[in-house]
Amino acid sequence: MSLHFGKKIKEIRKKNNLTQLEFAQIFGYKDKSMIAHIEKGETEMSNDKIALLIDKFNIDANELFLEKKVYDDKNYVKRIRKYLGGQKIILNCAGGIVEKDGKILFQHRTDNNKWGLPGGLLELNETYLEAAIREIKEETGLDVKPKYFLGIFHNQNMVWGNGDKAHTIGAYYVFEIEGGDLRIDEESSELKFCSKEEIPPLFAPDHIKAVEAYYKGTKNTIFEE
Repeated sequence: MSLHFGKKIKEIRKKNNLTQLEFAQIFGYKDKSMIAHIEKGETEMSNDKIALLIDKFNIDANELFLEKKVYDDKNYVKRIRKYLGGQKIILNCAGGIVEKDGKILFQHRTDNNKWGLPGGLLELNETYLEAAIREIKEETGLDVKPKYFLGIFHNQNMVWGNGDKAHTIGAYYVFEIEGGDLRIDEESSELKFCSKEEIPPLFAPDHIKAVEAYYKGTKNTIFEE
């Protein structure tokens, strides 16, 4: 198998909002480690499991094995990093405050072992709101509906665990839960709803400013993008 095959497996899993463990269980694997190795291109998937994959998710086999010559929009940041390395760039992100019973949801991230709000980077051709809803679903398992727009907040000195630097510009919304089940994604080690008094130390200035704006009662109309 190739790294391209592994990337397609991860793409299929993400598209169907499945964790590595949930995806592994579909194919009879005991834990998520096998899927993790397959996604990295380190391990092969047997023919019978590939057949199950194609049938269950209605996949064109050519997409699994033939690498496209056109670039994947979802990897545009990686393309930028290929040429610029870890030097500081401007990136757009989106996320939000998810409310439940007077508390808001926080995520303990696996990449930096710190607390923050659920959210992430925009993909090409995606609006801020679309990105926020997608990221929250991927990271928490929850389907959310926007109540109002909180604001734009900056983190001029974002640094990832691998040393990549950026000035991130984040759009944050306040959401209510419409459905789904709270679950931990591989990007999270813990998810919890907290009252104002229970909020853990947050790692990013934009997250801190968004939470402060929320408790100040800041409310803005959701703008057309």
